Amino acid sequence: MIKKRLAFAVVVCLLSLNAVPVNPQVRRRTAASIRSEILEKNVRAELGFLASDAMQGRGSGTNYERVAAEYIGSMFRQFGLEPAGDVDSTSNKGFVQRVTLKSVKFLEPLTLTAGSGNEAKRWQFGRDFLVTGMRTPSVVGVLQIVEGDQPPTKAAIALIRLPDGVNQQKRQELIRNARSAQAAAVVFLETEANKAQRESGNVRFPTLQTRIAGERPPESFAVISVRKDIFDELATMANGTPVELKGPIQDSDSNATWNAVGVLRGSDPTAVGEAIMLSAHLDHLGVLETATGDQIFNGADDDASGCVAVLELARVLAAGPQPRRTIYFVCFGSEERGGLGSRYFVDHSPVPLEKIVADVTFEMLGRPDAKVPPNTLWLTGYERSTLGPELARRGARLVADPHPEQNFFQRSDNYVLALRGVVAHTVSSFGLHTDYHRPSDDLTKIDFPFMTRSINSLVAPMLWLANSSFRPAWLPGKQPTRN
Repeated sequence: MIKKRLAFAVVVCLLSLNAVPVNPQVRRRTAASIRSEILEKNVRAELGFLASDAMQGRGSGTNYERVAAEYIGSMFRQFGLEPAGDVDSTSNKGFVQRVTLKSVKFLEPLTLTAGSGNEAKRWQFGRDFLVTGMRTPSVVGVLQIVEGDQPPTKAAIALIRLPDGVNQQKRQELIRNARSAQAAAVVFLETEANKAQRESGNVRFPTLQTRIAGERPPESFAVISVRKDIFDELATMANGTPVELKGPIQDSDSNATWNAVGVLRGSDPTAVGEAIMLSAHLDHLGVLETATGDQIFNGADDDASGCVAVLELARVLAAGPQPRRTIYFVCFGSEERGGLGSRYFVDHSPVPLEKIVADVTFEMLGRPDAKVPPNTLWLTGYERSTLGPELARRGARLVADPHPEQNFFQRSDNYVLALRGVVAHTVSSFGLHTDYHRPSDDLTKIDFPFMTRSINSLVAPMLWLANSSFRPAWLPGKQPTRN
């Protein structure tokens, strides 16, 4: 505990140092000369703070994530943006938005029950079965015996009988099909790996999805793997037998995540109501105390680099003439836990969603991608809308995502907005490096000259978008929709 307090004190000290006035000799230069372009020293300073060990990996929903939000908010204030976060006790608006989260955890092993009354059969988690992918504290449905690819029915607990030797890829396909059919759960005969884990006793209770307080719970679904004797016994039961999976729980709404939000208000009375969003996510994976060696997931590329892009674009655009349209600069919390910060922001948007002209999310800009030309970035979903090609026409060094098999369009906060109709894409240069989601994603791996050039290359196109009357649109059949 003392070690954690000391680390937190170091962070607070570093945050306060950032507010130290600049050297008087620097002041003699004009604001235009200081801020006319993005400078590598600023990129290094901001990334150096956000991805430092003192920030302990900015774990989603932790105090270190909050410090990151406060730091970014303080920079927004320094740049002259308007605050668009919460109202404090003195009725003043700040730059940080607190999002209350509801978390649920199991206190004891879960029980799987089949049948009713005195005839019901009951089995215990860890001893008789394992559970993965559980989304709600309980799952209730009726048994359905399913042969291979046969689709289950809605609300079914589908016992899926498979031929020997079926691989994990096929199992994942069947799980996706069952979810699409709105089944309540699937039950498989345990694999040898499942059996070894269960018999080792080294099992943890299922982790339930944290959600925003007040948000509607997700549809229930679970993947259950059972011992062979239990699988065989379930297979003898009649279709329609009631089945339930549940355990005692504890829930809490004391947790939170944080967004940082600043606004550069538009100048044109006819365009001020329209908004451009420039965004990134400020959280990462925190600290894994059970790991050997380096335990801190610094997240320098993912996604401190994107936050720096938002900060530096805010610095430059706020220093110039007021744009026609309003620009929102937003850094979201808890992207790594399912886009919680962006989901809250969209549900409580300060601008009607139909007035958001476009969202450009920045993620993983710290290294060049060898699959595209030098000094080039790529845009997820480039082929889905008119935004990417038009920005490229205006000088943005943007090309289509060279990794379509990775489905990156759906793996950033932009997708939360896209599902609500906003034309939203992510700018990146992630070349699938092996430091992704590892402690080795640290400052030593960042190509600062490349990153500085990359952000600089976006200034003119973003300024054009904020001053134009161009409104991007989804191409026919390319707008994503909720299943």
